[in-house]
Parts: sequence; C-alpha cells; structure tokens
Amino acid sequence: MPTYELDISIDQAGLTALTQAGQSVTIVKQSSGGKPTAWISFTPQMNNVITWTEQYSVYSSTTNAQAGATIRTSSVATAIGGSSYTLNNSGFFDKGISGRVGPTQYQIINADPDLMIGTTPMVTAGLLQGASVNGKNVSAPLCAAGVLYNQTALFTPIETIMVFTSSYSDNGIVISQVAGNALTVEYTTNNTAAIAYNDQNNQFIAN
Repeated sequence: MPTYELDISIDQAGLTALTQAGQSVTIVKQSSGGKPTAWISFTPQMNNVITWTEQYSVYSSTTNAQAGATIRTSSVATAIGGSSYTLNNSGFFDKGISGRVGPTQYQIINADPDLMIGTTPMVTAGLLQGASVNGKNVSAPLCAAGVLYNQTALFTPIETIMVFTSSYSDNGIVISQVAGNALTVEYTTNNTAAIAYNDQNNQFIAN
C-alpha cells in the first residue's frame, strides 16, 4: 500500500494571521460518490507534515449528511478495493465480497431497515481514512452519502487533495463546496508534495 506525504510550510507572519483569524488548515480528499468532507482540519505550525497510506474503511452513520454536520460513525469495517460490504440488520458490516465492483471501488449495501435518519430508513455511508498530522494519528470520513434501505452506494477514492484554510475545527465535517482558493495537489507521479502558505494572498501555493 503506497504511503503519501504532504509538507506544509507557513512563515511567522502567516501563522500569526491564521491564529488571529482562528483559522485551521483543512484538507479535502477527492472521491467519486457522496458529498465531500473536511477530511482533516488542524491548527497549523510553521512546519507541518501529513502522511497517509492508501488504506480505507467503510463506515455507516445516522448523522444527516447536511453541510456543517460532523459525521459520527456507528459502524466501521476495514475495506479492500473491489469489494462490496453489506450493512446487516444488526447495524454492522458483513465481511466484504470481492470482485463485485472495480478494483479501486468500494460498494456499500444498506440492508438494515431499522436504522433511521429522522423518519426515513437510511444511513449516511462512505469511506474513512486515517492519517498522521504532525505526529498525531487521526481518522475521519472523506465523503458522505445518504443510502436508503435496500439501496447501494459506490465510492472511488482519488489520490488528489485540496488544501485551504477555514474555520472548521473538527475532522469529518460535511461541506457544501470547497473554498475557491483551495490548492489542488495531485499525487500522480510522486508520493510526496511540498506547499507553502502565501500570507500576501492568504492561500497555499506549490513549492
């Protein structure tokens, strides 16, 4: 499983400005399927190192996937690409069945009629991924989709992230849209990327 790294440098002027504004560094990871979340949000330092491995889990939640909501997972299972996972009538995932979908896809089937969001038999589901942020291990959903009872959802993670500053103070917050000045970082040829915060324009730039 490949490991990826993002190095973020912020000079003292930028760090002071972000602290005074109460802003965090937020990372969104691209995935087809579901709404994006603020996968990682953290209080920045002058030198920041974020690493993660291409390993995912599937999750379910009864948190309504509306903008601003922090997803609280109720069931999580380590997942393998190309597999389908059924949320059974006990609210837990059955062992994945491989070969049901493409090798980089993950499928979730909601087979629990008793799980509700409001008055609707459904769950919020998606992919969850861990990371190390300045030496601290975190894990949070990177996407969120509403899945009605007896329906399925399909997710395909992409090794592309978007980095920006925000007022988000928690991981796994559903967002309506990524900030317009977010810097897109693609891990297509390299597993490591370095960016810096430009305190003149208040946005990230590639090093």
